[in-house]
Amino acid sequence: MPPPFRIGLTGGIASGKSQVLRRLAQAGLPTLDLDVVAHEAMAPGGAAYSDVVAAFGRGILDAAGVIDRKALGALVFRDEGARGRLNAIVHPRVWTAEERWADRWSREYASGVVTDAALLVESGLHLRFDRLVVVHCPLEVQLQRLMSRDGIDRDAALPRIRAQMPIDEKRRFGHYEVNTAGSLEETWAAADALAVEIQGLARRAPAVVSLGRDRALGCLLRGPARGPRGLSPSRLVTEIVRRGGLAMEDVKALLSPPAPSVWYRAARPDEGRPDPKTLAGALVLWQFSRGVADEETLLAAMASVGRLTHEGAPAIGNACVLVLAMLHAASPVEEPIAFRDRFGLWRAKAERWAGGPFRDEILPVLRAVEEHTEGLGRGRSDTSNANADPDLVGALFGLRGGNLPGPAPPDVADAVDTLFSLSARPGTG
Repeated sequence: MPPPFRIGLTGGIASGKSQVLRRLAQAGLPTLDLDVVAHEAMAPGGAAYSDVVAAFGRGILDAAGVIDRKALGALVFRDEGARGRLNAIVHPRVWTAEERWADRWSREYASGVVTDAALLVESGLHLRFDRLVVVHCPLEVQLQRLMSRDGIDRDAALPRIRAQMPIDEKRRFGHYEVNTAGSLEETWAAADALAVEIQGLARRAPAVVSLGRDRALGCLLRGPARGPRGLSPSRLVTEIVRRGGLAMEDVKALLSPPAPSVWYRAARPDEGRPDPKTLAGALVLWQFSRGVADEETLLAAMASVGRLTHEGAPAIGNACVLVLAMLHAASPVEEPIAFRDRFGLWRAKAERWAGGPFRDEILPVLRAVEEHTEGLGRGRSDTSNANADPDLVGALFGLRGGNLPGPAPPDVADAVDTLFSLSARPGTG
């Protein structure tokens, strides 16, 4: 069976997520608010209570010994280090509870399950989900809602909003958006339409797919050996195996030199080659290890991994085109190779995830593969097209035919074997 179809719902504080979540639940979708889970974890006797009190002192407790969220918020919203300590304590407990919940409900519902969390993108855990919905509204509307909801003034509300990722930046990671700036009725109508879309997607879930071991190894061994900032394809596969999925903060920890900030601020201006295209094959293997071949999930992953090291549309866009071509190359070998017939559609999708147009670097690679099908058994340089990157040609050849250039290094072979033995369970990617 393919893994359950999972939806992440996110947005800024006081952006209207709760209204959208409530409406999705009324439409029949199982929903979970992670803020409620976090409250339970920090309640007396909860999984995180003792550690939070030990970290921040008894000054955050009220007379009844309950954690005063306003007092705690005053500490963490103005101090990034304190916020990081709190997240390190609470988040693991919250995600463990979320995994149990999603696993239970996904067995009973074929319509998809929805998890609401404000910091999905900031935490780098948004790729746990098949689709990401971003709820947003203008800053002034958000401020007024937050001040009214929490009984605070503008000076207290603004730092809480600014402590989160700017909403325009967060929107780049979403598959869907809900704008809550209008009336409540308009928000409900948008949520109702979203529920219909989600339910339809869940019913049309991608067919179960598989990729043979030799083809997976062929992609890695014939493809690029190096990647950006030391993040090679084989290292990325090994990290996915270790983590059981794609967690961007953990992937960021592999960069050299280290990135001192959060994962979505790790890219350096004017970063050159190797660029994100070199990592496309590793992400295709991750997708097949989950038992599905879903373009939109894969594009979201490629765009996120690309933004870890590079800024700008060209690096992200070309990587997104390539990852779709690799997904096609990994389809059953009986299907004719016809990259160029699909190139226009792939490019349009890539521009959406890249945030704009870009100069193409992939079409020469696709032409080389189409023109040299008979060269599957030979080396990665088997192309006469001088503009085609031979490593990328090799990766496509490997995915297509699984012809190994020689024995796989033990660590690479072990990583591939473990990757494809991962069970398709909630939380594995």
